[in-house]
Amino acid sequence: MGEESAQQLAMEETLQKTQARLNTTAGQQNPAPTQPNPAPAPPSNPKVIAKPQPFDGTHGATAKAFIGQIGLHAVTYPKKFPTETRKVVFAVLFMRDYAATWSQPYLEKIFYKVLVVFDNFLKDFRSSFFDQNRWHCAKVALPNLCLTGTVLAYTQDLSVL
Repeated sequence: MGEESAQQLAMEETLQKTQARLNTTAGQQNPAPTQPNPAPAPPSNPKVIAKPQPFDGTHGATAKAFIGQIGLHAVTYPKKFPTETRKVVFAVLFMRDYAATWSQPYLEKIFYKVLVVFDNFLKDFRSSFFDQNRWHCAKVALPNLCLTGTVLAYTQDLSVL
C-alpha cells in the first residue's frame, strides 16, 4: 500500500516536471500575451485539524485522547484514509516508546500485506492502554458520592466516575 502511494507520488512529480518543461518550450516558441493569473482555487477541505499528539503508551485518559484524535482525523479526512490499513498506519505513525514497540505486530502485518482491520486494532489498543479497572473503581466510589457542595462539583465528581 505504501509502495503504491510512493510510486503514484513519483509519477505525479515526473508528470508535473514534464508539463513544466513543455510549457517552457511552448512559451519560447509562441510567447503568449501576459494575462493576470486567476485566483488560486480554495482548498477542497477547509477543515484543518492539528496532528495527534505522540502517544508513548501512557494508560488511561491519555490513551483515550489519542484514539479520539486518530478517529477525528479518519472522520474529517475520509479521502486520506480509504482503507483500514491506512488508518492503522496513521495511528502507528504517532506512537513512540512503549507504544511503538506494542505496534510492531501490526507493522509486520502491513509490510507482509496481511489484511489489518482498524476495529481489531482499536480493540487491542483499548485492552492494552485503557484503564481496565475503571468500572470496578466507579462501583466502589459511587455509594460514597454525595452532594456536599455545589451541583456543579457533584456533577463533575459523577462524570469522573
